[in-house]
Amino acid sequence: MIAEADIAAAAGLLRVLANPARLRIALHLLEGECPVGRIEAELGLKQPNLSQHLGELRDAGLLVARRESRQVFYRVAPGRASHLLASLRHGLGDAGPARPAAPRQSGWSGSAAATFAVVRQG
Repeated sequence: MIAEADIAAAAGLLRVLANPARLRIALHLLEGECPVGRIEAELGLKQPNLSQHLGELRDAGLLVARRESRQVFYRVAPGRASHLLASLRHGLGDAGPARPAAPRQSGWSGSAAATFAVVRQG
């Protein structure tokens, strides 16, 4: 049985992801680390709104950020966040890569890889 605290935490993450722009950002970042300017250009989101959405995703523990000089890079947090977003992407009909892509930019210290399996009953 899943603990009530875990259910509440999951509901909080789903509330954050219920916003279409935040969900687009999070799913986009499953492809790898990306600087804010590129996220803005690739998703067509304006900087003030994008920054607010990135902050909410980061505060929820779904994204992690790092600063390199004057740029801020974001990627999906390893572990639970990565699993949740990969499952959502799969459920939406886009299986994506078998495992998260390598970061788009060099300089990320440390690495986390995850392997996902789909178990089908039948």
